[in-house]
Amino acid sequence: MARSKQTDGAEVWQVLRASAGQRNGEPAAAEEIAGLIEQLIVSAGLPEGVRLPSERDLAQLTSASRPTVSQAIRILVVKGLVESRRGSGAYVRRKPESSLAATVSLMLSLNQESVAHLNDLRLWLERDGIAQAIKQSTRAEVDAGEAALRKLAGSAGNTSAWISADTLFHASLVRASHNPYLASIYESVHETVINYEYRNWVDSGTVPHWLRPGEAAGLIALHEPILAAVRDRDDEAGRIAVLRHHHAMSEHLAASQA
Repeated sequence: MARSKQTDGAEVWQVLRASAGQRNGEPAAAEEIAGLIEQLIVSAGLPEGVRLPSERDLAQLTSASRPTVSQAIRILVVKGLVESRRGSGAYVRRKPESSLAATVSLMLSLNQESVAHLNDLRLWLERDGIAQAIKQSTRAEVDAGEAALRKLAGSAGNTSAWISADTLFHASLVRASHNPYLASIYESVHETVINYEYRNWVDSGTVPHWLRPGEAAGLIALHEPILAAVRDRDDEAGRIAVLRHHHAMSEHLAASQA
């Protein structure tokens, strides 16, 4: 019998065997197994990066079939609690906001005319997040914002890199609000809006004119005042900077739909 890859904290997973024994031989459904694993991740406080037992070992622990275990893992991936790495296995992720992002993205896909409403929600969340960041941010969080701005500036001319860097910049500052729910919801909404905004250019491998290296400085100039307001703890400057950025993003959304 082939040996399984070593699993971090393997003894923790023995709880699943006890749960399986309480079913009196009845096979478990994928949803039940996913629920047991989720409960174990939460109750044991398993950190990100901990490797789950192999699907074969999970099948033995839960007295379930391999296909049922595979489906359970997929459920946890969608929930953002597990990351599946090809050829390596499944690992604790602890990113439930990815499930929220998927839901928001699906809502927009089903009703693309609602993108303006979603962009308004992005504005309201960022406005409140920056207002709190102005009050709550630490020097380290401001430094992280400055690093994210430099990365953003270096992404000019590359649409996909800009999407990632822009999300990092805005999310970093909103996280400085110290409200994890606001930060998670904001990042999910922002990521959905910006992916929609640039979808045509990503698909075609091209760059919109405002992201070309010679013209992106103007867009960077819209981001700098948001960071400066947080750094200087200036409420009014933060409100104005966020609103100016929103207006530019609204124009770009309109251009993406033209």
